[in-house]
Amino acid sequence: MSGSYDESMIDVSSDSFWEVGNYKRSVKRVDDGSRLCNDLMSCLHERARIEKSYAQQLTEWGKRWRQLIEKGPQYGTLERAWSALCTEAEKVSELHMEVKSALMGEDYEKLKNWQRDSYHKQMIGGYKETKEAEDGFRKAQKPWAKKLKEMETMKKSYHSACKEEKLAASRETNSKLESNNNPEAQKKLQEKVEKCQQEVQKTKERYQKSLEELDKLTPQYMENMEQVFEQWQQFEDTRICFFRELLLEVKQHLDLSTNHRFQTIYQTLEDTISAADAEDDLKWFRSNHGPGMPMNWPQFEDWSIDLNRTLSKREKKKPSEGVTLTGISQTGSDQHVPPVKTSSSLTVPANTAPVGSNPFDDGEEGEEEAEEEEEQQQQQEQAEKEEEEEEEETGMEQPTTVNHISVKEEIKTASSMEKTTEWSDEDTGGNPFSSNGDGNPFEDEPAPSAVSVAVRALYDYDGQEQDELTFKAGEELTKVGEEDDQGWCKGRLKNGQMGLYPANYVEDIQ
Repeated sequence: MSGSYDESMIDVSSDSFWEVGNYKRSVKRVDDGSRLCNDLMSCLHERARIEKSYAQQLTEWGKRWRQLIEKGPQYGTLERAWSALCTEAEKVSELHMEVKSALMGEDYEKLKNWQRDSYHKQMIGGYKETKEAEDGFRKAQKPWAKKLKEMETMKKSYHSACKEEKLAASRETNSKLESNNNPEAQKKLQEKVEKCQQEVQKTKERYQKSLEELDKLTPQYMENMEQVFEQWQQFEDTRICFFRELLLEVKQHLDLSTNHRFQTIYQTLEDTISAADAEDDLKWFRSNHGPGMPMNWPQFEDWSIDLNRTLSKREKKKPSEGVTLTGISQTGSDQHVPPVKTSSSLTVPANTAPVGSNPFDDGEEGEEEAEEEEEQQQQQEQAEKEEEEEEEETGMEQPTTVNHISVKEEIKTASSMEKTTEWSDEDTGGNPFSSNGDGNPFEDEPAPSAVSVAVRALYDYDGQEQDELTFKAGEELTKVGEEDDQGWCKGRLKNGQMGLYPANYVEDIQ
């Protein structure tokens, strides 16, 4: 039967764009565009934080290692080559900070402004562009969707009639096969079949007619939908092109290999490292710390009443324990009389070595110094007596008495000033005790401000002299004196021992 119902004719709904309501994916793409803008901004922001963190770590690393290299034992051209790594880190850090600034100041802001201009939020929620896309697709689809609904109704009616006609025909066939069939019932069944066949024919005609009308409307429907879809295709094309352009700019900011400054940094680093020369470094060390250093070799020296002596560098650093002065003052007169220069004398403390002695000898050094000091003192007293006799012969009106003034300075750990009455071979001619002008050369000078800084040893050091400290790497001590021109500092261990140590063997405790 041509109009019979067949289950194979049931149309399975597809996922096509042309199905009613499937344009919503195109509408959702507008919302997705705004969300993608937010995602890309988050991506750039995170990368900018990474660039900033990396730049800060490079800077801290370079600063810390530069200090360690400067305080360490490395020297010469290799020290400069090593320090060049720290310079490279600082320069690269600056470039990465510029990358961070470009990402946030240029790329991020550009994307944010474009999003604000392209997607306009509504008071009721959502975006204006999303609503426009929704309204456009709904309007283009509405006539065709209405006709499709009518056609679906006709289709359903036709299929129901076919089902009824098939059921009636089946009943009629079964009735004929029965032996005790009723002619009147048989007749009714035949009428029912004929009536169903007529209904199938009517619904079929209506269904076909509705389908023809829908087919006529389909081209216009497709054209309208194409127009709306193309409008939002152009909108999406604008977004894609903008994203592509922005990502190229981001790449340009991230790609330091094209930056001439970046290339210069590593070219300079290579040149500095290549300039390291072992021969120059060894020659420098020989001249400054080896056999190439100049030496003031011992020479024969005549005894002098001025007691000019050559003091070692170590003795110059040590404070004097006591100074005894001898001055001339008038008696019986209120008038101030300038001190006689030739009558001044010096009592040298016991810890200073005599002229020409070896500061490294420990054997009979104390006895020799005591004998020599006693002899010198006797000679000074004899000289003073002769001077007094000469003055009396010249007819001095006021008798003079010799007052011996003992001045002792108490050396404090970190607050007293180191005062030493010392001279070297360079002081040729003249009395070392004579003052410049009318001032008293023995007046106390203002003491410098106290120094007390906690430091930590970077390396082990074994004291070579009795006044040098011995410590291990990592041990903490206190610096109580500023570094002198020879690179030595005065410090105190935790057990209270005072002494000297090389300044570049410690670092300040932060």
